[in-house]
Order: sequence, then structure tokens, then C-alpha cells
Amino acid sequence: MSDALRYALRQPGSPEIALAVPQGGVSRVHLPDPQSKARFIAAVAKARCEDGEELELLGEPVERLKPAARARLLKRVGVLSPAVTLLTNLNAWENIALAAAYHGSPSRERVAQITQEVLGAFVAEPLALLARLPDQLGTLQRRLVAFVRLLVMEPELVVIDALDEGLSREECASVARLEAQYRARHPSGTLLFVDAREEPS
Repeated sequence: MSDALRYALRQPGSPEIALAVPQGGVSRVHLPDPQSKARFIAAVAKARCEDGEELELLGEPVERLKPAARARLLKRVGVLSPAVTLLTNLNAWENIALAAAYHGSPSRERVAQITQEVLGAFVAEPLALLARLPDQLGTLQRRLVAFVRLLVMEPELVVIDALDEGLSREECASVARLEAQYRARHPSGTLLFVDAREEPS
């Protein structure tokens, strides 16, 4: 089986990082520090490498991709991270629907169906949540909206970063259920959970 993601980071004075994530499964990766995790998340989210990095997504090395090829690849990859934020001047529904409208798929009806199904599994009044601006939502609610926005794009590879950060134990249990929501819709997709060792205080 081929790898869904391959990544390497070589920095002077630091141990080399090398990741290989097989297609179609659920993997968990622990990176050595927040800085290396941030570099990794940025590389995947942009399908672009900085000095010292190598990245291959869904069998495609990103180093020499032309803009059109990079845009096509990014449609197949999703990143869910506190660093990937919602647009503050749009309500939750507009944040979800805008990406699909920009790419021309899926249909607005399909986006609405997925949104209702997923949010309905987590909150009592999804329509009320969808009408609110991001600043009117709690941390977990914002992350649920970001997850639905990602899910409607039907990515083949999803990288999930530190979604339980700053949440209560009960809220963390909700975050843990996101995996099942993704697998139910994309049984052959690849999920990668990423964390990092905290810096000493």
C-alpha cells in the first residue's frame, strides 16, 4: 500500500524528522516540539515546502507543483487546526458553504445535508448555531464548524491538530467522535492526528 503522506524536516542542530503515513487508515504522530509541528501543519495546509522540508501528499511531491496542480491537490487534502480559523465576518453557515461554492462542489443541498447531519449529532439546535458569527461561538462550537467545513469538501487525507486543546473533559469526548463522522463518509480516507511535546515553562 502506498503512503498518503511523506514528510521530512532537516534542521541544523536538531534531530531529523521523517514521517510516512499509510493510505486508508488512522495514524497518530508525535512531533518533538511545537515549532516543528507548526512547520508541518503549514506545509500540508499550503502543499508547499520551506527550506529543509520535503513533502509528498497522496503520491505527489509538492516541491515543483505548478499553481493549478497545487490547487487540485489541496482540494483532496484537509487540515483541521486551531491555526486554521473561521472568517469572522461570516456566520457559521456561510463559513461552511463558502468553500464549496468557491470550488463548485458539492451542491448547496448536499452541503446543507452534511451540515445538518453532523452538527445534529453534537448540538441540540444546529440551525441556531449556524446563524451565529464565530465570535458568538464557544471554542468547541467553532471547531465543529471548521470540521464540517472541511468534511463537505470530501478530502481524501485529513490532518487533525490539537483539537482538544483548551477544552473540558466532556468537550474532548465530543472531539473524539469526529473520527467516526469522517470514517462514516470516507471509509477509504486517511486520518492523521498530530501533537507535539510542550515547551518547558
